[in-house]
Amino acid sequence: MSAATLLPTTAPESDEEAAVRETVRDIAVRCRDTRSGAADDHLACWQALFDSGFTALRDPEDDGSPAASTTLTAVVVEELAGAVCGAPLVGALLAAELRRLSGGTAPDGPATVLLSPDLSGLAGGTDGVAWDAAAPVRHALGVDDGRVVAAGLGPVAGTQDLSRPIAHPDGAPRPTGAVLDDDARGRFEDFARLMVAADLLGAAGSVLAGAVDYAGQRVQFGVPIGSFQAVQHLCAGAYAQVEALRSAVLYGAWALDTADQEATAAALVAKAYAARAGVAVAETAVQVYGGVAVTWEFTAHRHLRRTLLDAAVFGGADLSGEELLSLVERSAQEEHRGLQ
Repeated sequence: MSAATLLPTTAPESDEEAAVRETVRDIAVRCRDTRSGAADDHLACWQALFDSGFTALRDPEDDGSPAASTTLTAVVVEELAGAVCGAPLVGALLAAELRRLSGGTAPDGPATVLLSPDLSGLAGGTDGVAWDAAAPVRHALGVDDGRVVAAGLGPVAGTQDLSRPIAHPDGAPRPTGAVLDDDARGRFEDFARLMVAADLLGAAGSVLAGAVDYAGQRVQFGVPIGSFQAVQHLCAGAYAQVEALRSAVLYGAWALDTADQEATAAALVAKAYAARAGVAVAETAVQVYGGVAVTWEFTAHRHLRRTLLDAAVFGGADLSGEELLSLVERSAQEEHRGLQ
């Protein structure tokens, strides 16, 4: 059982979603049991995800629709993030979505996405950064002036998130012949924001669940620290943030799956809130853990590092908020013109 399941959730799941979560949870538990340090090899995790079909969730069916819904994909991402697994699943899913929406073909081997140096969006030049580029990823897909490009990758480098290295193109990205129009790019960005928000949800929810369990066991002055009102308030506030984030992710995923007109706004809300709440919850959990949480051997720093970098990917809270405000203003102007 993953730590994230120790806390109750307000979100009911279908039988399919529950079964998928259980399968991913088994992979996440094995990941926790086998990792030993910052440079862990997660190829076994990747192989388990591949064998289970999770790396192909956004591959196109015959009619062009994805193999799995955004909602189901978010369940997989959330659960694996609870273990802060280093298998490059999110990057691979984003690359698959980019291929699907552009009608492009897959490069030879697993791929991730090429982002701008600040990780806020897709890029296509030599200054691009391949994010979530751990083995077995060897290529990255990006977008240059609407054209989908592919790049082979040089050696990986570490980041603030110990589980996710980056890499730079080993040469100029090459056009693939596929094109991502404005509408498809918007749908890709909605999906990308939701996947990163789901990753933040999984990391934050898991570290909080572990901290709550710790608070029930750690004894000071002869009683568990969880009996102290100050600790209870910290945990209760963080739990409310986790559940609010869960609601935002689920609504955004539903909106994208149903092509709801509010899908872009919902994705921006989810990412903006996740960028703040995910980090805040992880910091609260570290505070509950106390001095032990700041030691390198303790795992809470992995979650904190994951949330800190995730917050910037595809736009932090401020950037997502600004885009949301611009979207609302444009919608209001269009509605006003329609009434004239």
